[in-house]
Amino acid sequence: METGAEKVLWNLGDIYSSQEKLKRDAEELLQKSSEFHQRYSNTDQIFRDPNSTLVSIETLSDLYNRFGKMSEYVQLKFSENTISDESKKIMAWFENVEKEFQSNLIFFSIAISKMPDDIFERLIPSLEKYRHFIESSRRFKDHVFSEKEEQIVVYKNTTGSDAFVKFYTQFVSTYKFRVKMDGKMQTLNSSQFRALRMHPDPKVREMTSSKLFKRYKKNALEIENVYNAVAKDYDNEAFLRGYTTPNSMRNLDNEVSDSVVDTLIDVTTKNNSLVNRYYKVKSKLMGTKLKLSDIYAPVGNVQKFFQWKEAKEIVRKAFYNFDEAFGKIVDDFFNKNWIHAAAMPAKEGGAFCSYSTPTIHPYVLLTFTGQIKDVMTLGHELGHGLHAVLSSKQNILQYHTPLTMAETSSTFAEMLLMDHFLETLPKKEVVPFIASKLEDLFATMNRQNMFTRFERRAHEKIFKAGATFDELSDIYDEELHIMFGDAVEYNPEFKWEWSSVPHFFHTPFYCYAYDFAQLLVISLYAKYKEGMPDFKKRYIELLSAGGSDNPEKLLEPFGIKLSDPNFWQAGFDYIEGNLVKRLEYKIK
Repeated sequence: METGAEKVLWNLGDIYSSQEKLKRDAEELLQKSSEFHQRYSNTDQIFRDPNSTLVSIETLSDLYNRFGKMSEYVQLKFSENTISDESKKIMAWFENVEKEFQSNLIFFSIAISKMPDDIFERLIPSLEKYRHFIESSRRFKDHVFSEKEEQIVVYKNTTGSDAFVKFYTQFVSTYKFRVKMDGKMQTLNSSQFRALRMHPDPKVREMTSSKLFKRYKKNALEIENVYNAVAKDYDNEAFLRGYTTPNSMRNLDNEVSDSVVDTLIDVTTKNNSLVNRYYKVKSKLMGTKLKLSDIYAPVGNVQKFFQWKEAKEIVRKAFYNFDEAFGKIVDDFFNKNWIHAAAMPAKEGGAFCSYSTPTIHPYVLLTFTGQIKDVMTLGHELGHGLHAVLSSKQNILQYHTPLTMAETSSTFAEMLLMDHFLETLPKKEVVPFIASKLEDLFATMNRQNMFTRFERRAHEKIFKAGATFDELSDIYDEELHIMFGDAVEYNPEFKWEWSSVPHFFHTPFYCYAYDFAQLLVISLYAKYKEGMPDFKKRYIELLSAGGSDNPEKLLEPFGIKLSDPNFWQAGFDYIEGNLVKRLEYKIK
């Protein structure tokens, strides 16, 4: 069924009008990065003079802005079609550019990280604009190698873990699924096929899950080898750099302590009981025992289908109702062709918002199929886009937030949309929507927590002795049972689902960031709904700050303490009181 999104394509001409210009700029960038190495390699001498240090950092910032522009263009071109010869060639070419560029500059981040305290204290008054960049770099002083060793890592990755990840992405993006729908055979890509997991017919849902995961199981040998290589590469590097655990390396990068993450995981795991409770309610609402393939089944007979134009207006209204400036920023995405929503055969699956540098506006990718979840996804990714635009006042070295804060604006946007739907949907559609939203929340929190627990166990096993596809599947199956308990029946194919989760391959130990952000945002949103004084002002300042400070500091104006288990529990209490109990009342 057509949605009106078939011609919603982005215009990458805003970044580069031709690949010839891209390649000329790359040549100039490599020349300038080489000159940077020659000019500033004697960092001991540079750091003696505050002005010389400032000039060197500003020059570094300019180089990263140039690189970010090129990187964004190449990545977006690749995501349009991951298997075309043109995409593959430009990606391979840019990998060589990137490794040479990073190799030329890596000495400077090492020097910053190892800067003695007395020199830092003497320099920082003149470098206030870059304070957090310097402070953040110095966090890694006990974990960086020598320049030559760091260069080896950069070059090694292009034929090591990065190559495996690229292979996985290209390989699974070629998956096609032939299904008979509406009386005719159709060929669907992965994103279109996954959408059938929300189909009203349980037989279609079960067929979809079975066929989807069996497709990955068919390539068990390839996926097993890719995941073992990626996980062991990450863990080996963490070990050699002296981290306590592999996930400690990600935590430090995210500017959050191991103890805070452990607390988050423990609290979320404890609240799997709420997931179990909800799915028992859903079983009663649907009048049948649920299977895992039914966890996203629509409740009731309401099947809301959205045209692109309708989804656009819903999202715009939600942003405008919160703040007019937010609405105007979102308008630019629709009016200036910054969104790619059309379904395409080899388009990268999932959804994302890309923003590499504050000098280039962000772009959003999703595959819009008309589901209510697609409307929420559109709002989610535009939340990222809003964050990117507001934080573009920061320099590139303090532009990006750590992963723990990266989902804040996107998840807050989903909460705005949730309230919009609860206020505007017809009465008969409210219960189905609440059910759908609870499933989204549990997918963002408990499911991502399950992913994190799986990764911890999988990496430990791989690091010690390697792991087969079936062994990894058994670990995943155990974690599924810990999350859902006795609330569902378990389709056997779901144990292979882990092999279809891109984050496991692309960014190890990323997934807890979603849980972190969702619970954080629920707390922020509760403060907004309760009428916290100057909330909008504080929230806009939070987003505008980008990565200019650590999460604890950025959240101080809201009175949030990340080390307190009660803070994380409050998010689940909010969900229980405002959504789960509301559904339970309906079945009494």
